[in-house]
Amino acid sequence: MFSTAIFLASLCFAISFAEKDVTIELGAPLNLEFTVTDLADDATLLIAMEQAMDEGKMTFSGTTYADLGLMVTTIDGLEADSAEKQYWQILGGEPMKPLELGVSTYIPAKSEKILFRLATWMTMVITVNQKKKIVRRHLAVQVA
Repeated sequence: MFSTAIFLASLCFAISFAEKDVTIELGAPLNLEFTVTDLADDATLLIAMEQAMDEGKMTFSGTTYADLGLMVTTIDGLEADSAEKQYWQILGGEPMKPLELGVSTYIPAKSEKILFRLATWMTMVITVNQKKKIVRRHLAVQVA
């Protein structure tokens, strides 16, 4: 009984201090990749980015929206130009695909690779039954 209690206490202790590593790749034209280590299991992508910035691996800035969190607009001095319909697209997961959450709420998996790439979007006007609908399509078009 005593040994079971010690085992369970040790297990709870180990779980509470579980750590993960996340690899961040900054696509063209930055072409940089690094790993952020010793993150808590529940660390968001924003926490990983802040740690990377504290370690001198990257810089970033953006605009924080109450309902959405931080929208990254600049990475390592390269600003997405909204006039040119540019934005920082974030991909992750396996297979790698655009994330449905932003940096403030996305929690990367252990050893996950995250890709930031400068992309453009376009607005399409579609006429359906003589009514115009404006549809924004986010395209994975890299800006070189």
